[in-house]
Amino acid sequence: MQICCAQISQVYEDIDTAFSRAEEYIASANADMVIFCEQYATGWRPVASSADGKAVKARWLSLAKEYEVCIVGSYQRPTADGKPQNVMLVCSPDGEVLAEYAKIHLFTPGGEDVAFSAGSEVVCFEFGGMKFGCAVCFDLRFPELFREYLKIGAHCVIVQAAWPAARVADWELLLRARALENRGYVIGCGCIGYDDVGGVDYLGRSMVCNYEGRVIEDAGVFEGGLSWSFDDCEVVDGVVEMRERWGLYAPSSEVIYK
Repeated sequence: MQICCAQISQVYEDIDTAFSRAEEYIASANADMVIFCEQYATGWRPVASSADGKAVKARWLSLAKEYEVCIVGSYQRPTADGKPQNVMLVCSPDGEVLAEYAKIHLFTPGGEDVAFSAGSEVVCFEFGGMKFGCAVCFDLRFPELFREYLKIGAHCVIVQAAWPAARVADWELLLRARALENRGYVIGCGCIGYDDVGGVDYLGRSMVCNYEGRVIEDAGVFEGGLSWSFDDCEVVDGVVEMRERWGLYAPSSEVIYK
């Protein structure tokens, strides 16, 4: 299997340009799965976008079907209370929804909780013989969420993020810690570029960490991204063996978030 993280600069509130860049990346990636950063289509800011969330969702699904690839995108899902949810959207190569995960831990220091509604459910999906868990940015600081993914047997957790360059040391530390403590893989896809409205610089550093907490792929601080090619059977067998060795492989029906 080959998984790519698309580390390309966000374009704020210009979805046509954003999707044009996304399509160019997907077309050249030759990947089974392509992951984009948090709210890539509109650019992440702690305010609701003016873009039509349903239209953004439809464009992700259309791209997945056209290129026959699994795409991990995102959109802002409307809710009854008027505050959208920050949603990770997983699209199958057939253009169908594989999973939708609403960000549970909103970035309260930046006021995300004022403009968005929090999710409450852990979400897993299966693809290519592996089970993946879903997380978004600030979720990374909450180890109990990742423990739930261990309990339900996820082999890898995907983290979409808009992580500021000022806290890049935390980003690497937490990705490695979540992988090590649960003896599973963690993929972090970070955005890159400068938000002149918020005055925030995003450094990228998309990476893959293995079950020993080691960084095995790192996109660095440059435009482009990373590609991780691997045997999914070997990854699954390695995770299962490592968890059994450390007494961690004990799936449970008990979950914190429900």
